[in-house]
Amino acid sequence: MCIAILNNSHSPIKKATLKNCFNNNDDGAGYVFSKDNKLQFKKGFFTFKSFWNSYNRDMIENKNPITAIHFRITTHGKTNADNCHPFQVNKKLGFIHNGIIQMVSTDAKRSDTNMFNEKLLKQLPSNFIRNSAIMNLIEESIGQSKLVFLDNEGRYVIANESLGHWVDNVWYSNDSYIKCNTYYGQYSYYGVPAYTKSNKPKSLTTGYFTGMNKSSKLPKPRKTQCTECKSPLYTHYEKNNGLCTTCNTGDYIV
Repeated sequence: MCIAILNNSHSPIKKATLKNCFNNNDDGAGYVFSKDNKLQFKKGFFTFKSFWNSYNRDMIENKNPITAIHFRITTHGKTNADNCHPFQVNKKLGFIHNGIIQMVSTDAKRSDTNMFNEKLLKQLPSNFIRNSAIMNLIEESIGQSKLVFLDNEGRYVIANESLGHWVDNVWYSNDSYIKCNTYYGQYSYYGVPAYTKSNKPKSLTTGYFTGMNKSSKLPKPRKTQCTECKSPLYTHYEKNNGLCTTCNTGDYIV
């Protein structure tokens, strides 16, 4: 899953919110901001304590600059600091990513984001985020993924921005900043009371609630395998749709 965050509020994000992000996406964290017209990359945090100590110190010392923050779940490549976000495109541009990019080759060591940066983004003109035609092509190439670009002057561009949402001038690529609850060891929901084996109601069956009030807002469990090719589904969009990006040949849902 991962979560990409753009903080444009000039106020710190609450520690509890960031801890939820880490707990739900705990394969490495990082962030990037601009200081004195130079990008500051901090990545490779594998405990929340190490992330928070660094992030909180930088935000205090630099008066909460516009910051791109990322918490990773491994889908491709190794779980290591090299595959943690953010990634540096050039001296003046960095980015973070949420989703899976299918257009790059699979690599045993490097993540799809790492490969996308090396094979495509680094080959583009240095100021490509100011070119709307190039950005349109990038959005088309990444499908339902989201990319947050931040330059050395603190300016940002979000590819597929509409697939995430803003809360108090903070953009989140998905809802995993909300507390995660596991429903009977099968599916994860955010902000929904959890049932466990010890308190499972009699009407509960694997994967679905039965006999529930029709007005309940509890979402239906999402699929974990593509209904066509049986490959794993990673993103919210894929799980809700039941198809992987490769098998989904229909129009994108925005």
